[in-house]
Order: sequence, then C-alpha cells, then structure tokens
Amino acid sequence: MSTATESGENGFLTFYREYAHTGLHTITATALTAFGLLTFVHRGFVVLAIAVYVIPPVYLYLTRNGEAPKPVDGDGETQPTDASDRPATSEPVDGEIDDDDPAASVSDGDRRPDREEPATTGSTTDTGSGRRNEGAPETASGAATNSGDGDDIAGSGGSEPADVRGERSEPAPAAGTAHESESNSAPSNPDTSGVSDADDGSAADDALGLDGEDREDGSEPAEWVEADGPTEEALLDTTAVGESAYAAGEGGVLLARAPGEEWELALESGPAAESTILRGVDATDEGEAVWVAGDGGVLGRYDPAAGRHTDHSAPEGITDNWADLAVAGTAGEERLALVNGSGQVLVGEYEGSEVAWDDPVKPGSGSSMSTITFLDESLGYCCDTNAGVYRIEGSEFERVGIENTSGFGALAATADAVVVAGDDGTVQRFDGSVWTPVRVDEDPLSGLAVGAGGAEWLAVGAGGAVFENRDGDWEAVDSPTDADLFAVASGKRSVAVGEDGTLLERAR
Repeated sequence: MSTATESGENGFLTFYREYAHTGLHTITATALTAFGLLTFVHRGFVVLAIAVYVIPPVYLYLTRNGEAPKPVDGDGETQPTDASDRPATSEPVDGEIDDDDPAASVSDGDRRPDREEPATTGSTTDTGSGRRNEGAPETASGAATNSGDGDDIAGSGGSEPADVRGERSEPAPAAGTAHESESNSAPSNPDTSGVSDADDGSAADDALGLDGEDREDGSEPAEWVEADGPTEEALLDTTAVGESAYAAGEGGVLLARAPGEEWELALESGPAAESTILRGVDATDEGEAVWVAGDGGVLGRYDPAAGRHTDHSAPEGITDNWADLAVAGTAGEERLALVNGSGQVLVGEYEGSEVAWDDPVKPGSGSSMSTITFLDESLGYCCDTNAGVYRIEGSEFERVGIENTSGFGALAATADAVVVAGDDGTVQRFDGSVWTPVRVDEDPLSGLAVGAGGAEWLAVGAGGAVFENRDGDWEAVDSPTDADLFAVASGKRSVAVGEDGTLLERAR
C-alpha cells in the first residue's frame, strides 16, 4: 500500500525529476518556446504553449503504473539511471582531455544529466544561449558583378546569412584581402593570412586598402587621397597597369609608382632630354614597357625593369605636337598609335628596337585629333575637337559620331560602349547604334577612364572634380584637392593627375 508521501506531492516531484531527463520533456520544452514566441502574433498561443508543456507529464504520471520514465540522451539512446551501470571510461588526468576519447571531451563534473550535449561541433546554429559556437566554419557572401554592357554595373552584397532566433551570423572574411580580414574577422581570432609575405607595400597602400585584388564583398572602393609627388610640374596624362602607375607632363617629366613604392622620377626631362612637354603616356598589357609622347614630335619608350629609355622622336619625320598616344600588346611586339593637332593618326608596330610605321592617316576633315585608345591590338577609338569619333579596326577608320555637338577632349571605351566628354560637361555614350548624352558637370571634363569589363567609369575636371559611375548614374565624389585635374586612369590603383604635380590615388 502506497504511503501519502509517495502518492502525493513528493511522489510527483520524484516522477518529474526523472521525466525531465527524457526526450519527451525536451520536445515539449521546445514546443513551449516556439508557441511562446508566437504570442507576438496572437495571445491565444499562450494557452497552447502551456497545454503542450503541462499535459504530457500529467498524463504520463497518471498512467505510469508505478514505473518511472527512462531518461534518454540527445541521440535517443537509453542512459543508465544508476551510476554503477555506466560503462567505465578512462578519467582525464590533471584536467587534460584525451583527444582520442570523445566521451572524455567534458569532465564528469560538467556532464549534468539535465543538460543536452550538442549533436555536432563546429556548427553556426544558435543553441539558444545567444552566442555562436566559436570556431564554426562560416561562408562569406557578396560579390560585385558586371553586366558587361559597359554601362550598368550590378553591385551585389550577395545573400545574407540566415538569422537564427533573431541573431544574424557574421559572414567570415573572404581570404586574400587585408582590408576584409581586418573588418570581418572575429576579435578573438584575427586573420592576417590575407597579406602576402612578398607584399612590402608602403603605408600609403595601407591607407588606401590596396591589396592587389578587387574587393570580393561588393563594398565600395576606398576614398580618393592625395599622394606625395616628386614634381610641381603639371601632369597631363596617366596610365595604370596592375598595381603600377605612371604619369607624364610638363618639363618632360615621367613619374613611376611601383607596387609598394612612392612616386619617383623615371624621366626628368623627357626622352630627348630637352624638357619638352609630354602629353600622352600608355603601357603594354603587362606594363613591361611604357611609351610617352608630346610636343615637337617627341616620342620615347621606357623600360621599368631596367630603368632605361630609348628616344624614338620625330617618327616618319613628323615634328608636330603629339596630343595623345595608345599602346596595346606585349612588350617587344607592341602596337602603338599617335594623334596630333593636324588631324593625323600614325600607327606602328614595335619590332624589338625600332618601330615600323604605316603611312599617317587623316580620318576626319583635318580637325585636330585630341585623344586615342586601344582595346586590343586591332580595335580602338579616337576623337577630334570637331565632334568626330572614329572606330579603328586594323587599318580601317569608321566615323561613328557625333553631329551637332561640341568637340571632345576625353575618351574611354570597352568592347560594348564608347564614351566621350567635351568642354560643356556632357558625357556622350555610344552603344553601337545610338549616342546618349548625360550632363555630368557644368564645367569641362578633361579626363575619362573605364575599369576592366566596364565595371566602373571615372571622369575628372576643373577644381578637383571627380565623378564615378558604377550603377549607370554619374555621381560626384569627395576630392582631396581643388586643383584642376587633366587625366584619370582606372586600375587596382586608380590615379588622377593635374596642375602643380597633383596626384590623387584610390584603391579598389
């Protein structure tokens, strides 16, 4: 016959202690939490939450037939209820954990029968404590994609990690960039593996966030900053290739910026040592050779690795002022083109030591040619001061625009689009069939550039004006200078140059 103590309150408490170790209790507790959260939707879920938690133990207690429920572990296997029934395990010595014994991953003092052990380790799932499991593998999302039409640029941060009980998991840093490892890695485990041992970049590179790769998380490029330069001569043109950059200008100066180095004088007085103004600079595909051209027919080739240059001035006996030049191909067999104020375009092939020149061509009416660019060794564009824009394919020239507008002093192009800018602050874009004008500024725009694949367009002008276009719209961005800017180049290190030796830099 049962005593009052066994059948009364104490008897139920004894039953409930055993019941609390069962998987059913875990399920009802989870349901209680879930329905409790739904009370934000409707208060009627309070009744359901209480019922689903209270009814099962009451029912089991009333129908137990004198037997206590058998506790189970997180895997559904029956646990021994008596310590004497537990399998023997080797005990850790002095608090050390045997890595080969999963059962010894926690001490007996920590193995409480009322605490469920997680089924797996290294998961990012929130266990309800409000903290992520440390050391869990994480995935970084976010990539900038390019539509390929040279205009609209799709910038996507990627899909966000799923929220777990209202707490968003932090995306892991994408390997390969110093900027991302600093901004995304967990404070308890900073990751500096993204910086190569071979990268001896200067403090200026660190300030720019330059890492040699495009940002993979879709973030905006760094801000423009002003760099120290070795000259106060006006810089009229610039080019960027890889992590290197070059700028040329008045007095025959050619500046070079090697990876991890400061700006230095590569040429102090031009290829002919006559301090003649240099108006154009461009480099071969890998940056192994750099060409400069300017007034009086001056033309020169600079070898960055050797630090030497050769003079090729007055090609075909032409001593007119070269307004610009373009270079394409690999060093040693590059193709180059020059344009001048007489409306001539001179194209040649470098053959190891000399240039084999074609006959000069006047594709327009003789109006002064202002700028030229190559997309590859056979395709390019040039424009003149009389609103003429010409497509170059091989040795053929085709006029593609533009009527009833002012002349152009800046040009940039991709395989899908060509953009020109003139002295009225308007940018004209040609998609192969029609020209579309967009007012970017009230003042003239003197420089245009486009990033690889058309992912970004840049423009510069008077008073330090800088404009960027990554989503189809031109926007003015903060500039660290009010000096007039004359040219811009897009690359891993984008560069803008201007009066008084002004040098602006920005990393992607």
